[in-house]
Amino acid sequence: MQALQGSLMKLVFRVSNNRRLILVEEAVEQMLMFRQRSWCQSEAGGVLLGRHLLDTDDVVVDEVTTPQKSDRRSRFGFFRSKKHSTIAQRRWSEEASTLAYLGLWHTHPERDPTPSGVDRQDWKQALAKDTFHGDMLFFPIVGIERIRIWAMTTDGAFFELKEEEKNG
Repeated sequence: MQALQGSLMKLVFRVSNNRRLILVEEAVEQMLMFRQRSWCQSEAGGVLLGRHLLDTDDVVVDEVTTPQKSDRRSRFGFFRSKKHSTIAQRRWSEEASTLAYLGLWHTHPERDPTPSGVDRQDWKQALAKDTFHGDMLFFPIVGIERIRIWAMTTDGAFFELKEEEKNG
């Protein structure tokens, strides 16, 4: 289990035997800024942006969008506005079409977060309606003490990723 205090490094999760999901430190820090550590903090979220590495099957999350004024946020709910798509499209253009949409993240006011039925429906809708490269999208949920990540594939498979142990 991650220690979400102190200095952070990138997080690495195993997708399959030959594929990893790597979240760079800056992306992790952006998501952690919105952890719901007190009762008055609302859920937050955004989209994952990054790249599919050419020489491996690995996927890297380089940046995330953060909550926008047009989002609807409450203690136990988050509605992502279209502004996130606008930001993602702008970043894709700025990066010469190399920055890919990789999934959606949000927070939960739980120490060890788990997806709700609403979350799963949101994720199914993203797979059905969003434009993305590859055969799956990733869905981190940021809890108070832990980040857990699920993946959903275009053929309907749904599974949790396991974090790799840090060496040294």
